[in-house]
Amino acid sequence: MDLEYKGTVYRPPVEANTMLLPVTEGCSHNRCRFCNMYKDVKFRMLSTDEIEAWLSEMYRVNGAYKDQIERIYLVGADPFAISASRLEVVIDLIRQYFSNIKTVTMYAAVRNIMSKTDAQLKRLHELGVNELYVGVESGLDDVLKYLNKGNTVDDVRRQCARLNSIGMRHMSLLMPGAAGKGRGEEHAIATAELINEIKPAMVLLTTMSVFPGTELDVDVKAGLFTPAGEKEILTEEKIFLERLNLPSTYFWAAHSLDSVRIAGFIGKSRPMMLARLQHAIDNIDEELFNKTFRRDHL
Repeated sequence: MDLEYKGTVYRPPVEANTMLLPVTEGCSHNRCRFCNMYKDVKFRMLSTDEIEAWLSEMYRVNGAYKDQIERIYLVGADPFAISASRLEVVIDLIRQYFSNIKTVTMYAAVRNIMSKTDAQLKRLHELGVNELYVGVESGLDDVLKYLNKGNTVDDVRRQCARLNSIGMRHMSLLMPGAAGKGRGEEHAIATAELINEIKPAMVLLTTMSVFPGTELDVDVKAGLFTPAGEKEILTEEKIFLERLNLPSTYFWAAHSLDSVRIAGFIGKSRPMMLARLQHAIDNIDEELFNKTFRRDHL
């Protein structure tokens, strides 16, 4: 079987050293106002034969190290859209090739968690689905509605509480600047309040970007949305970090779209991270920044 994956492979930067297994192509939602990553890729779930063909090739390349491979990342915009029973089949296939896998991780939209029962989530956790990257983005309902995320803040609270109840770690993906110009402090406070409540194992920040061809790009050109300036975005990030009460949570803001790249456990590294943000806030030249820092592509 010829192996061909349609579209670009995206994965969290912190999973750079994790083995990747394609299980879906495209995005089942594909309507977020800010995103252009999957516009030209029709959503589909790979067949069992295709997934096994990928695993066979991965084993051919990595089989000599199979006992050392304990983590695998399922590729796709939201592989957790797959039914619980289907995910069980995928995990069984994985273990036929890589028996020492202890953690199966992937992107998961809030709506994907909602579609699974408590019993199904518990079973998946028992099988090794130990971590999910959840696109939280914002702690403000009107921002989520504008971004067309397909869920509310209360949905985030409820679904992350379900994950916490069974011990399934989740990582929150957030978007500084998502509320637009003049709302940075409000956005920081509301989002910090939500994150303190849902208690993720990791917080990952990716600054809002206006990608060409997105609905957000159309809105910006029409004057319907005004992006925040960089000083406001950095100030938002600083206020957000100051208000987090999660010393054991890892804070990661080192994406290529983040102008100040910082990372560390909140309890130990917050003073250092806040100092770097404050230095940038005090010294940024907005005009020069806009000329030299690009956010129009990943």
